[in-house]
Amino acid sequence: MLRVVVAMTIAAASAAYGQILVRRGMLQVGSLENYAPWPLITYFWQALCNPFVIGGTILNAVFYFLFLATLSWTGVTVALPMTAIEYGFGAFLAVTLLKESVPPTRWVGIAMVVIGVVFIARGGGD
Repeated sequence: MLRVVVAMTIAAASAAYGQILVRRGMLQVGSLENYAPWPLITYFWQALCNPFVIGGTILNAVFYFLFLATLSWTGVTVALPMTAIEYGFGAFLAVTLLKESVPPTRWVGIAMVVIGVVFIARGGGD
């Protein structure tokens, strides 16, 4: 079970940091405002070429590969809920790197989710 917890912790941290990088990149690209075919293609090309979006996508791929490995070690009822620890990593990184504000009630909700993950992990797996 230790390898499941370690893999999913690294996976969740990777996914959270990946989402932060994608968000930072999309802030640089700007808002999608024109849905005509050529501006849409240009917009998504700019997003795909942004280094933050590329880095975030790579980190999200790391998450996915670790999740695949975890599914080979334990059941979906253990692996899938463990992805929720990403919420804690994501909130922490959003506050520290993006300077977003997280209200206390949201922190309580995130803590409750993480506590639920702890209960699931302590229940063991295959």
